[in-house]
Amino acid sequence: MQSATLHLLRHAPGTNVIDNEEAIGLVRAALHVDPLCAVRQFLTQSGNCIFRVDLPEGKSTALRVSPQRNAFAYTHHNLDILRAMGLPVQTVLASGETAAGGSFVILNWIPGRDLAYELPQMRPEQMTLVAETVTDYQKRVGCLPRSDGFGWAPIGGHPTFAQWTNIFGEPATDSTSVDATPLAQLRARLRAVRRSVEPHFASISPTCFLDDLTTKNVLVESGRLQGVIDCDTVCYGDPLMSVGTTLAHLAADVGEACRFYGEELIRCWSPQLDALRAIRFYAALWVVGFMAAAETAGEIARATELAGIADAMLSLAET
Repeated sequence: MQSATLHLLRHAPGTNVIDNEEAIGLVRAALHVDPLCAVRQFLTQSGNCIFRVDLPEGKSTALRVSPQRNAFAYTHHNLDILRAMGLPVQTVLASGETAAGGSFVILNWIPGRDLAYELPQMRPEQMTLVAETVTDYQKRVGCLPRSDGFGWAPIGGHPTFAQWTNIFGEPATDSTSVDATPLAQLRARLRAVRRSVEPHFASISPTCFLDDLTTKNVLVESGRLQGVIDCDTVCYGDPLMSVGTTLAHLAADVGEACRFYGEELIRCWSPQLDALRAIRFYAALWVVGFMAAAETAGEIARATELAGIADAMLSLAET
Protein backbone atom coordinates (compact mmCIF):
# COMPACT_ATOMS: atom_id res chain seq x y z
CA MET A 1 0.00 0.00 0.00
CA GLN A 2 2.65 2.49 -1.11
CA SER A 3 0.83 4.83 -3.52
CA ALA A 4 -1.28 6.58 -0.89
CA THR A 5 1.80 6.84 1.33
CA LEU A 6 3.73 8.48 -1.50
CA HIS A 7 0.96 11.06 -1.88
CA LEU A 8 1.04 11.65 1.89
CA LEU A 9 4.80 12.24 1.73
CA ARG A 10 4.27 14.59 -1.20
CA HIS A 11 2.50 16.91 1.24
CA ALA A 12 5.22 16.69 3.89
CA PRO A 13 7.14 19.86 4.82
CA GLY A 14 9.35 20.93 1.94
CA THR A 15 12.95 22.14 1.78
CA ASN A 16 12.48 25.11 -0.53
CA VAL A 17 12.96 27.65 2.26
CA ILE A 18 13.42 31.31 1.37
CA ASP A 19 13.85 34.19 3.78
CA ASN A 20 11.67 37.26 4.29
CA GLU A 21 13.71 39.49 2.00
CA GLU A 22 13.55 36.99 -0.84
CA ALA A 23 9.79 36.75 -0.36
CA ILE A 24 9.47 40.53 -0.54
CA GLY A 25 11.60 40.53 -3.70
CA LEU A 26 9.39 37.97 -5.43
CA VAL A 27 6.21 39.91 -4.67
CA ARG A 28 7.78 43.25 -5.63
CA ALA A 29 8.90 41.92 -9.01
CA ALA A 30 5.62 40.14 -9.74
CA LEU A 31 3.12 42.80 -8.59
CA HIS A 32 5.23 45.95 -9.13
CA VAL A 33 4.55 47.26 -5.64
CA ASP A 34 6.79 47.76 -2.62
CA PRO A 35 5.72 45.33 0.15
CA LEU A 36 5.85 46.54 3.72
CA CYS A 37 6.91 43.22 5.26
CA ALA A 38 6.77 39.43 4.89
CA VAL A 39 6.03 36.95 7.66
CA ARG A 40 6.60 33.21 7.29
CA GLN A 41 3.46 31.15 7.95
CA PHE A 42 3.60 27.72 9.52
CA LEU A 43 0.40 26.04 8.43
CA THR A 44 -0.03 22.39 9.38
CA GLN A 45 1.97 19.99 7.20
CA SER A 46 2.28 22.35 4.27
CA GLY A 47 4.57 21.20 1.50
CA ASN A 48 5.28 24.80 0.48
CA CYS A 49 7.14 27.75 1.94
CA ILE A 50 4.32 30.22 2.71
CA PHE A 51 4.43 33.92 3.57
CA ARG A 52 1.95 36.60 4.40
CA VAL A 53 3.20 39.66 2.55
CA ASP A 54 1.67 42.97 3.62
CA LEU A 55 1.22 45.67 0.98
CA PRO A 56 0.36 49.38 1.21
CA GLU A 57 -3.22 50.49 1.84
CA GLY A 58 -3.87 47.66 4.28
CA LYS A 59 -3.74 44.88 1.68
CA SER A 60 -2.08 41.49 2.15
CA THR A 61 -1.16 38.61 -0.13
CA ALA A 62 -0.22 34.98 0.32
CA LEU A 63 3.02 33.84 -1.30
CA ARG A 64 3.54 30.12 -1.79
CA VAL A 65 6.90 28.78 -3.00
CA SER A 66 7.59 25.20 -4.06
CA PRO A 67 10.81 23.43 -5.07
CA GLN A 68 8.84 21.84 -7.93
CA ARG A 69 8.88 23.75 -11.22
CA ASN A 70 5.24 23.04 -12.14
CA ALA A 71 3.70 22.84 -8.68
CA PHE A 72 1.16 25.58 -9.45
CA ALA A 73 0.61 24.87 -13.14
CA TYR A 74 -3.12 24.23 -12.65
CA THR A 75 -3.82 26.32 -9.54
CA HIS A 76 -5.42 29.19 -11.50
CA HIS A 77 -7.50 26.72 -13.54
CA ASN A 78 -8.74 24.84 -10.46
CA LEU A 79 -9.52 27.93 -8.41
CA ASP A 80 -11.53 29.54 -11.20
CA ILE A 81 -13.74 26.44 -11.45
CA LEU A 82 -14.17 26.08 -7.70
CA ARG A 83 -14.98 29.79 -7.28
CA ALA A 84 -17.66 29.53 -9.96
CA MET A 85 -19.19 26.71 -7.89
CA GLY A 86 -19.44 29.00 -4.86
CA LEU A 87 -16.44 27.76 -2.88
CA PRO A 88 -14.55 30.49 -0.93
CA VAL A 89 -11.17 30.00 -2.59
CA GLN A 90 -8.36 32.40 -3.37
CA THR A 91 -7.62 34.34 -6.55
CA VAL A 92 -4.26 34.02 -8.30
CA LEU A 93 -2.57 37.42 -8.60
CA ALA A 94 0.69 36.24 -10.18
CA SER A 95 2.78 33.11 -10.65
CA GLY A 96 6.11 32.12 -12.10
CA GLU A 97 9.43 30.36 -11.61
CA THR A 98 11.99 30.99 -8.88
CA ALA A 99 15.70 31.52 -9.43
CA ALA A 100 16.33 28.14 -7.79
CA GLY A 101 14.27 26.32 -10.41
CA GLY A 102 11.09 26.02 -8.36
CA SER A 103 7.83 27.91 -8.71
CA PHE A 104 5.73 30.45 -6.86
CA VAL A 105 2.18 31.71 -6.79
CA ILE A 106 0.79 34.87 -5.20
CA LEU A 107 -2.82 34.89 -4.04
CA ASN A 108 -5.15 37.15 -2.10
CA TRP A 109 -4.97 36.69 1.65
CA ILE A 110 -7.75 34.82 3.48
CA PRO A 111 -7.84 35.45 7.27
CA GLY A 112 -7.91 32.61 9.74
CA ARG A 113 -5.89 29.60 10.80
CA ASP A 114 -6.00 25.92 9.93
CA LEU A 115 -8.95 24.14 11.52
CA ALA A 116 -6.56 22.03 13.59
CA TYR A 117 -5.52 25.12 15.55
CA GLU A 118 -9.04 26.48 15.97
CA LEU A 119 -11.00 23.35 16.92
CA PRO A 120 -9.92 23.30 20.61
CA GLN A 121 -11.54 26.72 21.10
CA MET A 122 -14.69 26.02 19.09
CA ARG A 123 -18.14 25.26 20.48
CA PRO A 124 -20.00 22.13 19.32
CA GLU A 125 -22.47 24.14 17.24
CA GLN A 126 -19.56 25.85 15.46
CA MET A 127 -17.99 22.46 14.71
CA THR A 128 -21.31 21.27 13.34
CA LEU A 129 -21.62 24.24 11.02
CA VAL A 130 -18.08 23.85 9.68
CA ALA A 131 -18.60 20.09 9.16
CA GLU A 132 -21.84 20.73 7.29
CA THR A 133 -20.23 23.44 5.17
CA VAL A 134 -17.17 21.35 4.28
CA THR A 135 -19.44 18.43 3.35
CA ASP A 136 -21.52 20.75 1.17
CA TYR A 137 -18.37 21.93 -0.61
CA GLN A 138 -17.28 18.35 -1.26
CA LYS A 139 -20.69 17.40 -2.62
CA ARG A 140 -20.63 20.41 -4.95
CA VAL A 141 -17.20 19.38 -6.23
CA GLY A 142 -18.53 15.84 -6.63
CA CYS A 143 -21.00 17.16 -9.22
CA LEU A 144 -18.16 17.99 -11.62
CA PRO A 145 -17.80 15.60 -14.60
CA ARG A 146 -16.28 12.30 -13.60
CA SER A 147 -12.87 11.30 -14.88
CA ASP A 148 -11.75 8.30 -16.90
CA GLY A 149 -9.24 7.30 -14.22
CA PHE A 150 -8.60 7.37 -10.48
CA GLY A 151 -6.09 9.38 -8.45
CA TRP A 152 -4.67 12.91 -8.44
CA ALA A 153 -4.96 15.37 -11.31
CA PRO A 154 -6.12 18.91 -12.09
CA ILE A 155 -9.86 19.37 -12.48
CA GLY A 156 -10.82 17.75 -15.78
CA GLY A 157 -7.50 15.90 -15.93
CA HIS A 158 -6.78 12.24 -16.53
CA PRO A 159 -5.37 10.42 -13.48
CA THR A 160 -3.55 7.21 -14.26
CA PHE A 161 -5.04 4.51 -12.02
CA ALA A 162 -7.60 2.18 -13.59
CA GLN A 163 -9.35 1.34 -10.31
CA TRP A 164 -9.73 3.08 -6.94
CA THR A 165 -8.03 0.22 -5.12
CA ASN A 166 -4.90 0.74 -7.23
CA ILE A 167 -3.95 3.94 -5.38
CA PHE A 168 -3.20 1.80 -2.31
CA GLY A 169 -0.72 -0.39 -4.17
CA GLU A 170 -0.88 -4.11 -4.85
CA PRO A 171 -2.76 -6.14 -2.23
CA ALA A 172 -0.51 -8.32 -0.10
CA THR A 173 -1.53 -11.71 1.27
CA ASP A 174 1.54 -12.58 3.35
CA SER A 175 1.00 -13.48 7.00
CA THR A 176 2.74 -11.89 9.97
CA SER A 177 4.33 -13.85 12.80
CA VAL A 178 3.18 -13.33 16.37
CA ASP A 179 6.59 -11.90 17.30
CA ALA A 180 6.51 -9.27 14.54
CA THR A 181 7.01 -5.61 15.43
CA PRO A 182 3.93 -3.60 16.45
CA LEU A 183 4.10 -1.76 13.11
CA ALA A 184 4.18 -5.03 11.16
CA GLN A 185 1.24 -6.37 13.14
CA LEU A 186 -0.79 -3.22 12.47
CA ARG A 187 0.02 -3.41 8.78
CA ALA A 188 -1.16 -7.03 8.69
CA ARG A 189 -4.47 -6.02 10.26
CA LEU A 190 -4.70 -3.12 7.80
CA ARG A 191 -4.30 -5.56 4.89
CA ALA A 192 -7.10 -7.71 6.28
CA VAL A 193 -9.42 -4.71 6.60
CA ARG A 194 -8.54 -3.68 3.07
CA ARG A 195 -9.65 -7.08 1.80
CA SER A 196 -12.99 -6.58 3.56
CA VAL A 197 -13.59 -3.19 1.89
CA GLU A 198 -12.59 -4.22 -1.64
CA PRO A 199 -16.30 -4.57 -2.62
CA HIS A 200 -16.79 -0.93 -1.60
CA PHE A 201 -13.71 0.08 -3.60
CA ALA A 202 -15.08 -1.76 -6.65
CA SER A 203 -18.30 0.24 -6.43
CA ILE A 204 -16.51 3.61 -6.55
CA SER A 205 -16.66 5.75 -9.68
CA PRO A 206 -14.00 8.45 -10.30
CA THR A 207 -15.75 11.29 -8.46
CA CYS A 208 -13.92 14.58 -8.00
CA PHE A 209 -13.17 15.67 -4.41
CA LEU A 210 -10.73 17.81 -2.44
CA ASP A 211 -8.64 15.18 -0.68
CA ASP A 212 -6.62 17.67 1.37
CA LEU A 213 -9.63 19.37 2.97
CA THR A 214 -9.10 17.86 6.42
CA THR A 215 -8.01 19.64 9.60
CA LYS A 216 -5.72 21.69 7.37
CA ASN A 217 -6.57 23.89 4.40
CA VAL A 218 -9.86 24.81 6.09
CA LEU A 219 -9.29 28.34 7.42
CA VAL A 220 -11.32 29.34 10.47
CA GLU A 221 -11.43 32.56 12.47
CA SER A 222 -13.42 32.93 15.70
CA GLY A 223 -15.24 29.69 14.97
CA ARG A 224 -16.31 30.72 11.46
CA LEU A 225 -15.08 29.18 8.23
CA GLN A 226 -13.35 31.86 6.14
CA GLY A 227 -12.14 29.89 3.13
CA VAL A 228 -10.41 26.81 1.79
CA ILE A 229 -6.90 26.73 0.35
CA ASP A 230 -4.32 24.49 -1.36
CA CYS A 231 -6.37 23.30 -4.33
CA ASP A 232 -3.47 22.74 -6.73
CA THR A 233 -4.77 19.26 -7.49
CA VAL A 234 -7.94 17.29 -6.82
CA CYS A 235 -8.52 13.59 -6.41
CA TYR A 236 -10.86 11.35 -8.39
CA GLY A 237 -12.28 8.46 -6.42
CA ASP A 238 -13.99 8.07 -3.07
CA PRO A 239 -14.80 11.41 -1.37
CA LEU A 240 -15.10 9.55 1.92
CA MET A 241 -11.30 9.27 1.97
CA SER A 242 -11.20 12.94 3.03
CA VAL A 243 -13.39 12.02 6.01
CA GLY A 244 -11.06 9.18 6.99
CA THR A 245 -7.93 11.31 6.71
CA THR A 246 -9.65 14.00 8.79
CA LEU A 247 -10.36 11.42 11.51
CA ALA A 248 -6.70 10.42 11.40
CA HIS A 249 -5.48 14.01 11.82
CA LEU A 250 -8.00 14.63 14.60
CA ALA A 251 -6.85 11.60 16.57
CA ALA A 252 -3.14 12.02 15.91
CA ASP A 253 -2.72 15.78 16.12
CA VAL A 254 -5.73 17.54 17.63
CA GLY A 255 -6.98 15.35 20.44
CA GLU A 256 -9.96 13.51 21.85
CA ALA A 257 -11.79 16.71 22.84
CA CYS A 258 -12.31 17.51 19.16
CA ARG A 259 -13.54 14.08 18.08
CA PHE A 260 -17.04 15.57 17.83
CA TYR A 261 -16.05 17.31 14.61
CA GLY A 262 -15.22 13.96 13.01
CA GLU A 263 -18.48 12.48 14.24
CA GLU A 264 -20.33 15.37 12.65
CA LEU A 265 -18.58 14.78 9.32
CA ILE A 266 -19.72 11.15 9.41
CA ARG A 267 -23.26 12.24 10.25
CA CYS A 268 -23.28 14.63 7.32
CA TRP A 269 -22.30 11.88 4.88
CA SER A 270 -24.63 9.22 6.41
CA PRO A 271 -22.50 6.32 5.14
CA GLN A 272 -23.81 2.78 4.91
CA LEU A 273 -21.96 0.07 6.85
CA ASP A 274 -19.52 -0.83 4.07
CA ALA A 275 -18.74 2.84 3.43
CA LEU A 276 -18.24 3.45 7.15
CA ARG A 277 -15.79 0.56 7.28
CA ALA A 278 -13.92 2.17 4.37
CA ILE A 279 -13.75 5.45 6.30
CA ARG A 280 -12.21 3.56 9.23
CA PHE A 281 -9.74 1.91 6.84
CA TYR A 282 -8.67 5.28 5.43
CA ALA A 283 -8.23 6.68 8.95
CA ALA A 284 -6.17 3.69 10.11
CA LEU A 285 -4.07 3.77 6.92
CA TRP A 286 -3.05 7.36 7.55
CA VAL A 287 -2.33 6.83 11.25
CA VAL A 288 -0.16 3.79 10.47
CA GLY A 289 1.64 6.02 7.95
CA PHE A 290 2.18 8.64 10.67
CA MET A 291 3.50 5.91 12.97
CA ALA A 292 5.95 4.62 10.36
CA ALA A 293 7.24 8.17 9.81
CA ALA A 294 7.67 8.65 13.55
CA GLU A 295 9.65 5.43 13.85
CA THR A 296 11.87 6.46 10.94
CA ALA A 297 12.52 9.79 12.67
CA GLY A 298 13.37 8.01 15.94
CA GLU A 299 10.34 9.49 17.74
CA ILE A 300 9.65 6.40 19.83
CA ALA A 301 7.15 7.93 22.26
CA ARG A 302 5.19 9.42 19.36
CA ALA A 303 5.21 6.09 17.51
CA THR A 304 3.93 4.28 20.60
CA GLU A 305 1.11 6.80 21.00
CA LEU A 306 0.13 6.41 17.35
CA ALA A 307 0.20 2.62 17.66
CA GLY A 308 -2.52 2.82 20.28
CA ILE A 309 -4.59 5.14 18.07
CA ALA A 310 -4.18 2.85 15.05
CA ASP A 311 -5.15 -0.18 17.13
CA ALA A 312 -8.38 1.53 18.22
CA MET A 313 -9.23 2.57 14.66
CA LEU A 314 -8.57 -0.88 13.27
CA SER A 315 -10.72 -2.40 16.00
CA LEU A 316 -13.63 -0.22 14.83
CA ALA A 317 -13.06 -1.29 11.21
CA GLU A 318 -12.82 -4.95 12.14
CA THR A 319 -16.16 -5.13 13.95
